[in-house]
Amino acid sequence: MSDEATMRLPHRLSSSQPSTKWVAATLIALAACALAVAARGTPGVSVPLAGLDETFYDAFYHVRAAEDRTTATGDVVIVAVDDGSLADLAKNHKYWPWPRDFWAILIEHMKRCGARAVAFDLLFTEPSALQPFMDDDTHFAEALDHALLPVVLATMATEHGAPGPFGPPVTRPPIWGAVNILTDKVVRSYVPNVNGMPSLATRVVTAAGQPLPDFARSPFLLHYYGPHVRRDGGHTYPFLSAAHVFKDAGLTRKGKLNLFEIPPDTFRDKIVLIGAISVGTYDLKASPLSPLYPGVEVQATAIDNLLHGQRVIPVSSFGVAMASLVAALVGALGIALPRHVSFKLTGAAMAAALLVGAALFLFARPQVRWLPMSTPLLALLLATVGAFAWSYLAEDRRRRVVLRALGQYVSPDVANEIQRHPERLKLGGERREMSVMFTDIAGFTDLSESMPSEKLSAMLNFYLGEMSSLILEQNGTIDKYIGDAIMSFWNAPLLQPDHAIRACQAALAMQAREAAIQPMLAEMGAPGLLTRIGINTGQMVFGNMGSAQKFNYTVLGDSVNLGSRLEGANKLYGSRILIAQSTADIVRDRFILRKLDDLRVKGKKQPMGVYELISEGTIGNVIDKTRRRIAMYEEAFVGYQAQRWDAAEATLLAAQQEWPEDFPIAALLKRVRKLRINPPVLNWDGVYTAKDK
Repeated sequence: MSDEATMRLPHRLSSSQPSTKWVAATLIALAACALAVAARGTPGVSVPLAGLDETFYDAFYHVRAAEDRTTATGDVVIVAVDDGSLADLAKNHKYWPWPRDFWAILIEHMKRCGARAVAFDLLFTEPSALQPFMDDDTHFAEALDHALLPVVLATMATEHGAPGPFGPPVTRPPIWGAVNILTDKVVRSYVPNVNGMPSLATRVVTAAGQPLPDFARSPFLLHYYGPHVRRDGGHTYPFLSAAHVFKDAGLTRKGKLNLFEIPPDTFRDKIVLIGAISVGTYDLKASPLSPLYPGVEVQATAIDNLLHGQRVIPVSSFGVAMASLVAALVGALGIALPRHVSFKLTGAAMAAALLVGAALFLFARPQVRWLPMSTPLLALLLATVGAFAWSYLAEDRRRRVVLRALGQYVSPDVANEIQRHPERLKLGGERREMSVMFTDIAGFTDLSESMPSEKLSAMLNFYLGEMSSLILEQNGTIDKYIGDAIMSFWNAPLLQPDHAIRACQAALAMQAREAAIQPMLAEMGAPGLLTRIGINTGQMVFGNMGSAQKFNYTVLGDSVNLGSRLEGANKLYGSRILIAQSTADIVRDRFILRKLDDLRVKGKKQPMGVYELISEGTIGNVIDKTRRRIAMYEEAFVGYQAQRWDAAEATLLAAQQEWPEDFPIAALLKRVRKLRINPPVLNWDGVYTAKDK
């Protein structure tokens, strides 16, 4: 691309008119809303949508604050057949099911305490197990026949609305309440009438003299007040131990009113609901708030709802459609209006957040309103996809040219920079201090000759993918792949003041990742694969290099070549990561380094210090062995440069005995022994001159 063409680029690439984007977003939103509403009634789609609604419904309950239902403020008190009651009565050889005259005594006690009504969420379908040893069924029947307060009994209503079997020999028909209504695994709604028979909660409310609200004519969503067991260990509803109530009932008969465990006022003007919560004695259910939820507490919730005219009110179909349209419109506009992809995604996320936030607000109010989420979310999803498709197909020429330019670059930062500044799509470069890194697989030529090309390609793609991701995590720019080698750089196109640190962090991460994937590499036929890395920092030229027909975004300069030489110099020392003196001067306060040599690479007259990059940290924080290993090597290196061969050899031998797998120690020891036999020239400067690249 010529400079003249580049200068004309901004004029040729005009953006879409805002009005066009608004119209397109509105049409996309309308279509998405219509499809989402239609999907609600489409077989095969409606079921997963309903499941999504239930998931959100239950999740919203976990966000909603629990409400007070203590004996002081609530209208329902639960007398519970709990584990404690079973254990207490078992001590007196009263095992479950308990003698039914206990329930007769309890009914009399509730009347004396001023209860409003009593309801049994227990079934007495068979005669007492104690018959004919004691006539407890008759006592219970007499208590029911002569009760001076409403007593409602649970029954399983037949398909014709008749009560199920009942064991005690009552002389007048009891007040029945159907309990065969809780058929769902998770109980979210309540059915007020079963086959023509009022449900238990419905019957209790009417028996207590309370008119039913209008919504009780059909199933309604239960307004739950809290979980069965709260986080503090307490219960949402007050559960009173049946054994304690029985004890108080016996004391009432004896006139010992001052010995009550439970004050009689606890039951005054309350609806007393009797049910089982001990494991094995009741039908376990689940609620949106609790995976373990006794059926008796569902009945208590329904009674409370009917008494206070409370329920979860679903938003109307029209309201759901409007919410779907608004969500779709916000999402479509959030995608269509911004130019940058990150802003588009933010717009879609904000639309979803606003939708969920509005639904949560409605659900958290004292009068709970439920906005089913599946239809609006589906509309938002369809609008988002549609708006993205429109943006892709209808974006202006600037966007299309930039997309073509992105194919020339690997780094996301480079792509973003070119997208913001298309005028930089021209030949030429800028000079800046940068850090460059070269990596190479040791012995790759031999490896490639020993592996089939298909396996070699698969292994290399896997390896390059793993290593490249670590470079990109440090915001490096991958310049190119050269077979098994990777060239990357930092501090361009964006300024990165910590470019040398990022390069070193990437190198250490690559070394660690390579160790972690060794089993996978071995399975692919490359056991013991080892990467050598070289890093240099210095002045470099970066930009688009090449011709008007084809160019690459790359870096050039003497400092780049020196980085490549450092990667190869690892062979001299058996090291893994070599960094130049210029890099070491910048990062020595952040990383553990060991100076290995003063090196004059091939083609260069000026020597430089080369350092092994060991780990991140400071020398004061590393373990003593590492600190001593570095110190011993550097002591030997000083002796080597001073031509004190014996002292250097002695130090290196001691170090080698302690760290036999430290290859730089072995390399320097070999060099010392060689120079003792063939001493260097007079006025030797202590610099090692590499003969190969």
